[in-house]
Amino acid sequence: MNAWKKVLSVSMSMLMLAGGVVSVQAETADEPVEKNVVYLTTITPDQSSYKTMEAIVAAYQEEVNPGFSMEMQYIADKPSYLQKIKTLAASGSLPDMFNVDADAYTNILLENGLIQDISSVIEDNGLDEVFLAAPLAWGRTSDGVQIAVPIDYSIEVFWYNKKMFEDAGVQIPKTFDEFLAVCEALQTAGYTPIAIAGKEQWPLLRYIDMVTYKYGDNQYLFDLARNKVDFSGEIGTKGAQFLADLGKYFQEGFASTDYTGALEYFTGGNAAIYYMGTWDLNYFMNENLSEEMQDNVGYFLLPTVNDGDTEVGKVTFAANSTMPIGFGAANFDEEMERFIIYYANNVSRFTTSAFSCAVGGTTPFDCELANSIAGDMETSVGAINLYDVELDPTTNELIGNMAISLALGDITVEDFTAQVDASIDENSADYFG
Repeated sequence: MNAWKKVLSVSMSMLMLAGGVVSVQAETADEPVEKNVVYLTTITPDQSSYKTMEAIVAAYQEEVNPGFSMEMQYIADKPSYLQKIKTLAASGSLPDMFNVDADAYTNILLENGLIQDISSVIEDNGLDEVFLAAPLAWGRTSDGVQIAVPIDYSIEVFWYNKKMFEDAGVQIPKTFDEFLAVCEALQTAGYTPIAIAGKEQWPLLRYIDMVTYKYGDNQYLFDLARNKVDFSGEIGTKGAQFLADLGKYFQEGFASTDYTGALEYFTGGNAAIYYMGTWDLNYFMNENLSEEMQDNVGYFLLPTVNDGDTEVGKVTFAANSTMPIGFGAANFDEEMERFIIYYANNVSRFTTSAFSCAVGGTTPFDCELANSIAGDMETSVGAINLYDVELDPTTNELIGNMAISLALGDITVEDFTAQVDASIDENSADYFG
């Protein structure tokens, strides 16, 4: 049995059971295929997906091809990592594997033949049925080209303080209008409605994104970034207005609050709502909370459009996969394809301290909150595109800075949308062209 048949035997022997994934061990290849892969990553060795990759490589060597090896090089600082990727791309020497978002820059790599299109690998081997839809979609370009495989699975949700909601007499909001009404009731009851890391900017943009997505789906943001629609139009104005309306419900000093500060503000029992990803789930486990906050954290998903309006975007939460793994085109070969197939069918087997990006994975915590999140994760049919990924870099910086001013009430919705339109008009053609 050759290495190709062996990896298929592993894949075909994956039994999807209610309790998880069981795989049949494959024999060692009689004729090892020598291949050393360089994986440049911004994932540090203490993170779950780094450890998962180490375990998968070791199993692949034992079960399929002992001639396969991987050199994992990490650059923890993300800006430095991104600059390294750009430098390597400019010299035509991208590594075999590297973390990448399916953004506009990735499209440039794809158009220049530097990153591998793995759409056929995914489709021809049924891996679109192995990976969960949302994390897989995170590695797909706006044009539908699969350029990366996911490494884990996170969704973004509204964490909320159950006691504060009960005391204020409010329920989980179903629409954007109801969300604003809940915030008003919480404030009237004497609570800070929302904790947010304004200094990070992207959490502010999410409040715009969730509205424009629900009214215009991902196509709206795709067209906006490429100057095909105006942000000052009806959909963009709705999103900007929602953030402007929410500004008075953020904690005092939100504009200078960083990620850790916002998290601690919420877990300290100082705010009723905190929008963030399930990568923070560990902080909401009882052993990491004060006695007052134990069993007091719940979550809810995105509101729908307001009564009487038409909802276009059907995904109920933003989802991602940290930074998925792309593949350099220069050295992509049959052995790399075999490894991808094995990786897909075994990633749940080795993912233990994060939510798996593939079917049959276990939850990182055995509790009601984690199990409920895992159930919601399985319902997703795709991913929501994000402003801080889709827009050209100049406009991305502008909209982040101006989102703070909009939430503070320092500028009007009209000024905000007009300036974003002006930046897109000036910068998008060169960037996307």
